[in-house]
Amino acid sequence: MISRMRKGFSVVLGMGTAVGVGLTSLAPANAIPWGQLIFNGVQLLQLSNVSPQQTVTLGQNIHQQVKQNYRFDTSSQTNTYVNRVGQRLARASNCSQIPFHFYVVRDSSINAFSTTGGYVYVNTGLLNTVDNEDQLAAVMGHEIGHICNNDLINKLKQTQLAQGAASLAGLNQSAVTAIAYKLAVDLPNSREAEFNADDKGLQYMKRAGYNPKAMPAFLKKLLRQSSQPSFLSDHPGTQERISVIERKIANGR
Repeated sequence: MISRMRKGFSVVLGMGTAVGVGLTSLAPANAIPWGQLIFNGVQLLQLSNVSPQQTVTLGQNIHQQVKQNYRFDTSSQTNTYVNRVGQRLARASNCSQIPFHFYVVRDSSINAFSTTGGYVYVNTGLLNTVDNEDQLAAVMGHEIGHICNNDLINKLKQTQLAQGAASLAGLNQSAVTAIAYKLAVDLPNSREAEFNADDKGLQYMKRAGYNPKAMPAFLKKLLRQSSQPSFLSDHPGTQERISVIERKIANGR
């Protein structure tokens, strides 16, 4: 995930009570008056039972925020290539019923990120760093794994539990989207989520006909770089992940 400057903010999670959740504030142009958010009595997001269609809708809403904050690459050749690799992996995934969308972000940093509902973003810096299509598939399979594992929804659940709230019900749609955007884009996934996404990514690569050995090979390539790419700082436990991945490949998993 792409890290940015973090600042605390407050979200109203109950009858006028402001509770800090320690997430990142939006850029000033997109800022929401968090202290003024109130419940409107409408159940917008019941996190204990989120349907695939609800994740798609949330992903669509987050995408509008991503478009405001990132520049997309308009090269038809590059986008066709990334979409081809992504769709091949998506068809091999265990959440292929979701309509997947793949976008190229004009950013020189080596990174990729995903939100929910089938939205995956790949930086041009990553495309310029991978040695082959298999390595690109390794990163994209990992991001698809986050989506299939519902990792963003799980982050939202953890946030609401930390605040003692039964759900994020009643917050207006823009507020829910803003919270989800911050969790997806600015805050790294947990160590457990990263290992689980690696596991799913390996499965999808093999099903799609890619070489799973490209996953540890790419991580090793990044570790050898003189300066640590953001991909490593945002994806914890890289050396341990390499060992686990190689062990799974050796065992035929």
